[in-house]
Amino acid sequence: MKNARFNSLSQLAGILAGFATTILLLESEALVSWADRLDVGVERTLALTVTESIHRVVRPLGADRVREQSLGALDRLGWSDDPARLEEARLRTSGATLSHGSSCLAVAARPVASLAPVRGASVSVTTGVPVRTPLAQLPPLAGKQPRTVALVGDSMMAVGLSDVLLRDAANNPNLHVIRAFKSGTGLARPEVFDWMTEYPAMIGSQHPDAIIVAIGANDGQGFVEDGKTLAFGSDAWIKTYQQRTAAFLDLLTQNGAHVVWVGLPPMRSGNYNTRTATINRVAYTVVSQYPQAIWWNPQPLIGDDAGQYREFGAAADGREIRLRQSDGIHLSDDGASLLAPALMNWLNAVPAQQTAHLEKTPVPKGQ
Repeated sequence: MKNARFNSLSQLAGILAGFATTILLLESEALVSWADRLDVGVERTLALTVTESIHRVVRPLGADRVREQSLGALDRLGWSDDPARLEEARLRTSGATLSHGSSCLAVAARPVASLAPVRGASVSVTTGVPVRTPLAQLPPLAGKQPRTVALVGDSMMAVGLSDVLLRDAANNPNLHVIRAFKSGTGLARPEVFDWMTEYPAMIGSQHPDAIIVAIGANDGQGFVEDGKTLAFGSDAWIKTYQQRTAAFLDLLTQNGAHVVWVGLPPMRSGNYNTRTATINRVAYTVVSQYPQAIWWNPQPLIGDDAGQYREFGAAADGREIRLRQSDGIHLSDDGASLLAPALMNWLNAVPAQQTAHLEKTPVPKGQ
């Protein structure tokens, strides 16, 4: 029995070692990307040193090419969760030509150099945000074309909220939804994921007239700007983050789209909640300068009476529901379902059956 147990442990160790080696071979570049996403500081510097060293050793073996070829095959099947990769796969499949070394970003991205000057660059950040902001319905579209709405953001959109909104819009011919979200992203670290180039690739040639944004959960960190490390919440950090937020809004609204910017909800961790409150204040300061945009606070719907984190709540039928994921950050489907009615009402896209009912309803005389 001892030998059998020893052999089992040896086999397990061998399997784990093989798994670790495979990860290092195929995902060395991803490990570098992971290290680069860490908050600026000693841990990030050490992690980057280690992962970049591993990647330099592994790269000549050519494993990354095998990985890219495999991912490319999956992209063509539509299995990727990266809209930019899916767009590139679509262009290649349709025969569109791409210059050597380029990607779909170069094909689909719209020029942004001619955008108006950033409006939020030098505005003092508000000390608070409105608790309740009404979402008046958008004007109906002329003709019978569906309203094109883009769901934009990081995991605050990808987890929970997008699922519910997509489900609500699925059987509505008056809505066309574009998925333009990616977890683990934000506006603080464009060197890791640059929304200014990725968003145009995500929407391609489509022109949304309505956009729902939920972003900022990953932005509570310091970053490097012009070679200088800016500590989170410092005056320099706030100014730069304002500029990035305003530039992103310029991009979203440049074709006349209306925007609802969903604020970050109360978080379970006290320190994290303080950081997201700062991000909310900066975002509100910028968004409130745009006539086409509304900063909308989800707090009254999923927070407690004091506006703090609430994990459970009551559904309309009285049953207890979980409002947040177990991480204390993201919305559950039930929690997102509390936000969806106001957002769907804002879109003002009446389902076909309701439209038919209205058309058949006789109009009383004199009206």
